Amino acid sequence: MKPMRMCMVCRTRREKQELIRMTANQTGEVVLDLSGKAPGRGAYFCKQKKCVQLARKRRALERAFSQPIEASVYDKLEKEAEAWPNES
Repeated sequence: MKPMRMCMVCRTRREKQELIRMTANQTGEVVLDLSGKAPGRGAYFCKQKKCVQLARKRRALERAFSQPIEASVYDKLEKEAEAWPNES
């Protein structure tokens, strides 16, 4: 059985490799974890532009990591999302 994770925005359960992981490392910095294996607390998103946009609007990363998140983190995530499909 493959590991399943839930998108923190749309709450859809998918296989781990179908999602993008954001990680808060030991210093508290929130970064995009493309490998999916970085140490630290993780939060998962669907590879959909709408989930990234809703995450910014709902301040989902702030809630997931219990800390303020700089706009540049969302900017990097949105830039990465430009290559993803735009599902309905």
